[in-house]
Amino acid sequence: GLGPWEGSGGAPWGADAGPGGARPAVPQVLRSCTEFVEQHGVVDGIYRLSGVSSNIQRLRQEFDSERCPDLQRDVYLQDIHCVSSLCKAYFRELPNPLLTYQLYDKFA
Repeated sequence: GLGPWEGSGGAPWGADAGPGGARPAVPQVLRSCTEFVEQHGVVDGIYRLSGVSSNIQRLRQEFDSERCPDLQRDVYLQDIHCVSSLCKAYFRELPNPLLTYQLYDKFA
């Protein structure tokens, strides 16, 4: 892992709590990445195909250090799948799944 998520009060990557435990409506990483995908990546398989691993790690590190990196850089425009892959990684690393364990039987 990359350690604390900068700008989230030290919460781990994938945590949904902001500073002081307040929960933003949508975490910055998800807001930025989904807006980018809506603008540039509305293609079949955008969330099915993976981006280049080194680009995903670079983008993750930029979010960790800058809070909101420039997604208009060529590296991300040429590898749109790395942006969608980062969204998937965020959801995978949440401490509790979106479809909670308590409700799993109701969903299954």
